[in-house]
Amino acid sequence: MKPVPAEPMAFRPKGAHDLIGRPAHVAEALLRKARRLRQSPSSNLRVLLYGPPGVGKTTIAELVAAELTGGQSLCVEEANGKMVSAETVRLWMASLAHAGNLFGDWSVVLVNEVDRASRDAQDLLLSYLDKMPPGRAFLATSNLDLSALTDRFQSRFQAIRLEAPATEEIAAFLRARWRIPADLAARIAVGSGGNVRAALLDLQTFLDAADAAPKPTKPNPNRNGERRHARRSRI
Repeated sequence: MKPVPAEPMAFRPKGAHDLIGRPAHVAEALLRKARRLRQSPSSNLRVLLYGPPGVGKTTIAELVAAELTGGQSLCVEEANGKMVSAETVRLWMASLAHAGNLFGDWSVVLVNEVDRASRDAQDLLLSYLDKMPPGRAFLATSNLDLSALTDRFQSRFQAIRLEAPATEEIAAFLRARWRIPADLAARIAVGSGGNVRAALLDLQTFLDAADAAPKPTKPNPNRNGERRHARRSRI
């Protein structure tokens, strides 16, 4: 029995195969690297994924973090850049004195929208990134171009730009997952502007509206026979 696909808004990629276009290829490459490093934590990992919203930056970072730590969520600290202050970075720097952790060889810091961190925090991150020992990873995402970050900050990362999937790729993904008509998939894909998250939201809205629409009632042939019998009885 084939599994019922998750509702669009509940869909969570479980691997590179669940992503679309270039983000899928980037995820495959980074996951291969993470598997190698997990087996032999001889260096640290510093990756910045940047590009337009809704293309899978956070998903890829989370997949890489899970691969490095063997799925141990306690080995991963996740934060939004807006909440990263200079004091936050000082605490991260203090933690560098402790090799590894109780749950595995890798410790990961994942910061979404790192460009929103204060300039003071970004400046302190330079020292943090330079002092990171083997077995530490700093994974960051940004919706903005690299120009939003200081030059010195950019040079500390392996910076990877994620391009938005093509309209045809998004439409094919929606059709394959949810078996919707081709014309509907195309309309949703065009309207998303390359934002997969927006496409999933629009599809969810359509499916919810379709479920809420009144279903047409089919005529009951037995009822028609009863009416004919009643007319004959009256005659």
